[in-house]
Amino acid sequence: MFRLRNRSRSHRVPSHVEVGTRVGTDDGFRAVVDARSVVQPLGSGHRVEWWVGGEGRWYDPSTEAAVRQVRPGAAPVLETRLRVSGGDVMATTWAAVGRGSIGPAVVVELANETPVPVAVAVAVQAASGGQIRRMSADGRRLLVDGTTAVVVDREPGCYALVDAAEDLWAMVSGGRTQVEQPRSIRCRIGAAAGALVVPLPHRASLRFAVPAADLVENPSASFPDADRVAAGWATRLIDAATVDIPDGALSAGAHRALVDLQLAKPTAVGAVELARWGLGRQAVETLSATLDPVAKRLVAAAHLWRLHRDPAWFEGPSGLPLEDLVREPADRVEVAGALGALADLLDVRGDTRSAADAREVAAGATLVSLSPTDPATTTLRDLSNCLVLESVDGLDLLTEVPDAWLGGGIEVHGLATPYGRLSYAVRWHGDRPALLWELDRRDDRPMTLRAPGLDTAFSTDEPIGETLLAAPAGWVTPRSTAVSPPDGGEFF
Repeated sequence: MFRLRNRSRSHRVPSHVEVGTRVGTDDGFRAVVDARSVVQPLGSGHRVEWWVGGEGRWYDPSTEAAVRQVRPGAAPVLETRLRVSGGDVMATTWAAVGRGSIGPAVVVELANETPVPVAVAVAVQAASGGQIRRMSADGRRLLVDGTTAVVVDREPGCYALVDAAEDLWAMVSGGRTQVEQPRSIRCRIGAAAGALVVPLPHRASLRFAVPAADLVENPSASFPDADRVAAGWATRLIDAATVDIPDGALSAGAHRALVDLQLAKPTAVGAVELARWGLGRQAVETLSATLDPVAKRLVAAAHLWRLHRDPAWFEGPSGLPLEDLVREPADRVEVAGALGALADLLDVRGDTRSAADAREVAAGATLVSLSPTDPATTTLRDLSNCLVLESVDGLDLLTEVPDAWLGGGIEVHGLATPYGRLSYAVRWHGDRPALLWELDRRDDRPMTLRAPGLDTAFSTDEPIGETLLAAPAGWVTPRSTAVSPPDGGEFF
């Protein structure tokens, strides 16, 4: 095995647990993967990372400059590339539930795309604020305090276990690993660490798993691959609103944010954004699980009702506990406004007396908006506000259109509004935008549709239609970017 030069890591600062991308599964298992591919299961005191030895030295993604990470799609599947020996070692990371009763884990697949064989050290160390008092090796596994911390898919070539007296990186990079399986290590201050060193030939790959509980099975045979996991997430988003705008990164960010919300700690505002973007079932699940104050949950429930008007969301053991929520004292403006918004639901449920009481309490109060509290809800709220805003008498599309969007196609499908699910498209005929819209109305309340960011003179009461708007003031279409509407003008 490698005997390469030492580079002390005694003063290396561990990755912070809260920085990175959450991955997880339906059963509640969650982990954070940072920008350097370090994995930490939430609720654990350890982290798992990998280092590569090749052509005279060892490489650590946490300290190397030549590290790139991308998230190719909406699913929480990450690709992290480390430049080594004229090529890349690429780590693909995702979370999945194993076959049978194996349970969930984070799976990391390392592919050697370099022209030479390398060695990979899969290392387990204490996370920031965590402790490892006992570390042991058992064949393809490293165990932390008796529980599996990581499993590789083949027998290691070498092992390394250390306590506080030694540095794991120095042992591995200095070639002081051992072929024989070592005895377990105990450390009273919680600084035990260990690594499994596995040879990885040119163009070969290996997998390791960071499980939620004990795992002895081979990760390569026990978990679905990344493509299957990505397909599963695509199915979960099948009812979500879609956006295609000239800012491609912003378009892609919407579905990524919806995935991130489903993996994040449940919040009332997160439930509202899921509902706004068409994911009603997930919105109900999120609001049911949140530990936010009752007042916030009541406000969120009112928004869910206004956006979808589905009484089934408030019925049965899996529905939202409306009776418990409306018992909240109505001496606060936000509570009164929420009760007023829910009065129609109480009517639908046949509780006309409670509906009348709610309207009396809400006299003069309006339903407040819950402020975004994290990057995912902020992304979704900012984008939806840019695409459609509720006005006094209807809906305003594209209240402000960035200069970079002028002349480019815009398509929105399925955003939930208090008047129904909205779809529209903008195409350009020279310097004039053609607007096509369709609002799937839930009732016959009067509604006026406008597009002030494109043409302040335009308004309509029709739920479906198309029109050629006036050219935006002060803007002239570059000849090379003039676009005509498609034949027939059909977008939906």
